[in-house]
Amino acid sequence: MSRLLLTGAVAAGLLGSALPAGAVGGPVAALHGDHLTGGSVLFLANLDDDAGRCRAKARTVAKDAVAQEAAYDDAFYQRKEELEKEPDKEKAERLYQELVRTYQRQKNVADRTMAACNDAADAVVNGAQDAKDLARVRTAPWVGAPAGATGRITVSTDHVRVFVKRTSGWSPSTVLTADEVRHGVELGIEGRDIVRDAAAWDGTATLKLVVSGNGSSATGALALKEAPVLTQLNTQRVQKVFAGAAGDSDKVGAAWRKQVDKVVKQTGVPGGVQLLDQGDDSWTQDLFEPAYMSIPGPGGKPQGMKVLLGSVNDSRRVGSRVIFTDLAGADVAGVHVEHVPVPEENDSYDSMGNLETIPPTPGHPVGRIVIGGDGFEHGKTGPAPEMVTLLKSQGMQDPLALDTSWLTVGHVDEFLQFVVVPGSRWGWKALVADPAAGLELLRGVQKSGHGGEIMHGGLPELEWPYDLRIDQRSTSEFLADQQFVETNERAAAKIQANVEVLKAQAGLTDADLVRVPSLFTAKSMDYGMLETEISQLEDGPEKDQAIAKLHAMRDAVAEIPGAVNGLVLNGGRYVAPKPYGPVVDGQDVFATAIGKALGGIGYQVTYADDLTSEHVSEGEIHCATNTLRDSLSTRWWN
Repeated sequence: MSRLLLTGAVAAGLLGSALPAGAVGGPVAALHGDHLTGGSVLFLANLDDDAGRCRAKARTVAKDAVAQEAAYDDAFYQRKEELEKEPDKEKAERLYQELVRTYQRQKNVADRTMAACNDAADAVVNGAQDAKDLARVRTAPWVGAPAGATGRITVSTDHVRVFVKRTSGWSPSTVLTADEVRHGVELGIEGRDIVRDAAAWDGTATLKLVVSGNGSSATGALALKEAPVLTQLNTQRVQKVFAGAAGDSDKVGAAWRKQVDKVVKQTGVPGGVQLLDQGDDSWTQDLFEPAYMSIPGPGGKPQGMKVLLGSVNDSRRVGSRVIFTDLAGADVAGVHVEHVPVPEENDSYDSMGNLETIPPTPGHPVGRIVIGGDGFEHGKTGPAPEMVTLLKSQGMQDPLALDTSWLTVGHVDEFLQFVVVPGSRWGWKALVADPAAGLELLRGVQKSGHGGEIMHGGLPELEWPYDLRIDQRSTSEFLADQQFVETNERAAAKIQANVEVLKAQAGLTDADLVRVPSLFTAKSMDYGMLETEISQLEDGPEKDQAIAKLHAMRDAVAEIPGAVNGLVLNGGRYVAPKPYGPVVDGQDVFATAIGKALGGIGYQVTYADDLTSEHVSEGEIHCATNTLRDSLSTRWWN
């Protein structure tokens, strides 16, 4: 507990009559206590819901939003049609952009409403659990304070609220009586929101105590600092695993969830996989990024809460509401970050599968964030500046930009993952997708005389449309396909360029990497749609140009279900999507090679079949799951 003390000449003048009325001198603030670090008292943004008041309200808000947002949609498209008829095209474009901004704000009304319900939303301490989230400060007793002595507590910003502990409970009134001045009082400090933009508010504040008596006054001051929001690490133990419920017709999706549930329970995670009601959005990883916020509590033990950062991807907007309807509550805060899309942006970069965190390295003791895209100085394409600014403003994890523009989906987790490796240089290593190694495996299959066999060995019986979505050519036909080979060569070069960024800016070396064989293809869903369009065109220059565009495509998605895009669990367990690689002598050569790569760092791999559920929709096991980890045991302030 920190103590606000008045000492020196001013205090002497108040305690007796040594100084004439009105005398002033220099105040001195003496600090000590559990919440003190770096010269400031740390406090939390008190955004969880310890009393459990908000979840039912959030579900009502989300339900009611369906009809309201449909009305917004109708009004938007009607006005858009009107603007398309406007003869002044410059005026029409200006009005259209205003319309888009208004429309987006309207669609986020429900999210703002849900996020506004939390423990800091009112001037009330909501029970004993909520009180634990208050940073504590105590004023020093002035035993000889005269009958007319008074005190007043002030704080320098509206971002911070102060409570006084009285016999009636925690009070937002910060005027102290003479008796309170004599005995000293305990104060509770809470932040009303996280730091979102350090240029607007950097999380600092000054707490002041002004004590008056005998015609004199003195001031004591304490520096306050809000705890940063830090993203969790794969090196932290798993506490919970989430996934969206599989659709009624998705038997493959239901099966792998059941399989993963069994493995999760084997690793000591109670409850197994918790299924969330995400509506039509199956990509649990993309909906929110788990983070945490903590301060030193009694005895130095961390006191804090999980912080779930909702995606600003507009396509994820409805699914992301699960952080309020299913997850926010005691010691779990939900945060809504608003972003108005701009023309030509790639909102896929704003899905949270595109955010990973490098575990601790020298200079970054709580890890460093990596975000994919085409750079932070991106103009119109993404990722959203609001989210990048929020993450940078925490001042601890220094977000690093990686290039994911070469991928159709564009997410970091398609080629990069971090895993605990005890005894290694830093206690962890990076899994990196290796398409060059994947091509070498195919060439080895061909040399062994199995090139004429189907590359995706062991496929189940495929019904439409999966018989079209799964490429059933032979290994030799894949290797003879210039587009396929060049897509993988390009992917290998792009991945290596990202590795060089990690080496230069995060200090990684080749010894910190585990190369995992992979294969990519340009035949994404976008490819399939263009191919369908071409089939409907008449022969001629337009069709020829479309065919040339099709053959020139090199942006990549996983051909072999991507092992790097898997689930890291406790105890050296890892769940990877079943690769369905070439089968030689009864063994899947990719499963063998992947198992060897991960087995070399002490991991036991479980292969889960997501081929006709997540994989054909251009995601994998990691994309469709999320975790909460033991982040609150981290003493980041050390």
